[in-house]
Amino acid sequence: MRILFVLFLLSLSASLFAQPVPKDEFINTKEGTSLVSKRIFFNNCKKWIKGGENTPEAAQICACIVSKLDGHYSDADLKALRKEHGQATLSMLMEKDSFYAKMSPDCYSKVWDKNMLFSEQQVAAVKEALKEGIRKSEKDSIDDKKLDAYCDCAVKTMKERKVNTSKWNDLSDPNSFLYNEIAYRCGRVPVKNVSQTTGWTAALAADVHGPDRDTVHVITVDAMTKLKVKLGPFTYIWMLDSGATDLLISDSLALKMMEQHVFSEKDFLGTGTYTIANGKTVDCKVYRVNNVQIGKYTMDNMMLSVGKEVDVFLLGKSFLNKFRRWTVDNKDELLILER
Repeated sequence: MRILFVLFLLSLSASLFAQPVPKDEFINTKEGTSLVSKRIFFNNCKKWIKGGENTPEAAQICACIVSKLDGHYSDADLKALRKEHGQATLSMLMEKDSFYAKMSPDCYSKVWDKNMLFSEQQVAAVKEALKEGIRKSEKDSIDDKKLDAYCDCAVKTMKERKVNTSKWNDLSDPNSFLYNEIAYRCGRVPVKNVSQTTGWTAALAADVHGPDRDTVHVITVDAMTKLKVKLGPFTYIWMLDSGATDLLISDSLALKMMEQHVFSEKDFLGTGTYTIANGKTVDCKVYRVNNVQIGKYTMDNMMLSVGKEVDVFLLGKSFLNKFRRWTVDNKDELLILER
């Protein structure tokens, strides 16, 4: 942002001399030497706030900058600059010290406290900051083709809500309204994840074979819902976890299953990072498996994640989303599934 203002100041770079005009119409030195017209500086300042030059926010920022510059430099500063370069301009003075770099963010922050996205320039800056933040925070590789569209949608939502600096941290808080509105409107962060869990679709329902409705007996252990799952010849008690993405098992069980040809390396889809209900993040290999049996249902095209640090087998959201409706009856300890 500093570079932009320096550029427009170059248009005001006539050599500075004392001028017989009222002080309040000019940006002056401490001693009263006029440097540049406040009106010209103010108008040029607003022009460099692209797409927001006519907003009250732009006027507030530029008035703040004019106020801070007026009386900041001294005649001695002018004299030293002329001695070194043969001339002295306001832009040269601003380049010479760090005052502008400290002052400009202060003027902007007062506006950002109310609305960060008042101009096209600010929208573009926030969008780039959002993209960079996503790239740094995600372990999985990013789908760049989708990232731009995702950030456009997110920034549009933020602009509609007039997001200010106090709300910036809400972007990474999964419990905040802003986070969830963006997730609902814009979808998930576009990582190149082999597991693309979505809501119910007819295509997902086609992977389920069995009756239109079934009730599966469950048990509650330590306040967690568990049920019987059969995969190949292996039957275990798995935990129902709507906070997990896919089916999740240990690498030791996966090895046994591969020995029994339940799935093979031909079914390998890639790797992914998964967050389970306790907030723990695990790195997994992902396979596609068929013939998963729960109650009277048999399901195909299930995403099975395999992790080294897994001690509890999980049934995640990709299982539940294959059903049009599902309900846990806590009183009677039943999982009610409807295709």
